[in-house]
Amino acid sequence: MNIGSEYRGQWGGKIGNGEEMWWSEPNTALMLSRWKRFLFRVDVRQHFILRFWDRLLARTPAPVALDFGCGAGGTTLNFARILALPLTGLDIFETQLGIAREFAKNQGLPCEFKKIGEDGHIPFADASVDAVMSLDVLGHVPHIPSVLAEWARVLKPGGSVILFTESTYSAGDRSIMRRLADDGLDMMGMVPEHISLFSREELERMFAAAGFRMEERFSANLGHFFFFPKDYLLLLKNRAGHRGLYWLAVVWNRVSKITPFYPWPFQILRLALTRAFGRRAFGTAYFYDLRRL
Repeated sequence: MNIGSEYRGQWGGKIGNGEEMWWSEPNTALMLSRWKRFLFRVDVRQHFILRFWDRLLARTPAPVALDFGCGAGGTTLNFARILALPLTGLDIFETQLGIAREFAKNQGLPCEFKKIGEDGHIPFADASVDAVMSLDVLGHVPHIPSVLAEWARVLKPGGSVILFTESTYSAGDRSIMRRLADDGLDMMGMVPEHISLFSREELERMFAAAGFRMEERFSANLGHFFFFPKDYLLLLKNRAGHRGLYWLAVVWNRVSKITPFYPWPFQILRLALTRAFGRRAFGTAYFYDLRRL
């Protein structure tokens, strides 16, 4: 598959015409294997998003559903495949939308991809949509309240927002990541496209002001050092004052990969811990199930 091959793997940054590129492509194995679909569902990244989708589908079996900020469309199409649901992907960058349309045609999926207006306008009528999914987007938009207001406009009363969003640190966060950020080593600050990072408390005030009720929330960062030591290698390399933590990350990054069948034991452990403790845990990213009042 050569669709958009010149952009494959590009996650952020500009392309030649000045647009951003957030690459994702369909997982063709989902077409062929029940086992692959099962693995997709138990991956933490997808598990909580699908948990919220299952709740929505139980009350609205055939929803009109959008993926806001779909990028190159691969994630949209993967969820459409798993859910057996046509999704409409929305984005502001035409190059990504063109790639997404080609992917949809190649996969034989009845998904559409439409451009968001320059003012952020979603090309749907008021109260015409049952669900808005948005993954990795809110932290990259200039003004979150405006986006939330547009979601509220197109959603029917009782409609859902199924959300994964990045954040900044809450006051009660005592994690290693937070302590490093207080010392000037902020992982979230290493991504220049993060222009709208707020604590979960600030985000949830914005949700409430826009007319949304939080149904459920899970932290996406529980046990971050344990599960992602490589992130700390990149952050702490050649940094004075944290050599002990750096070498601990070096050792654990190598030892953890000796585990038989790595990384699945860690994935299952992360899923179990997040299900058990993630509602109260802090983090720099959260899964949200919101309802339109």
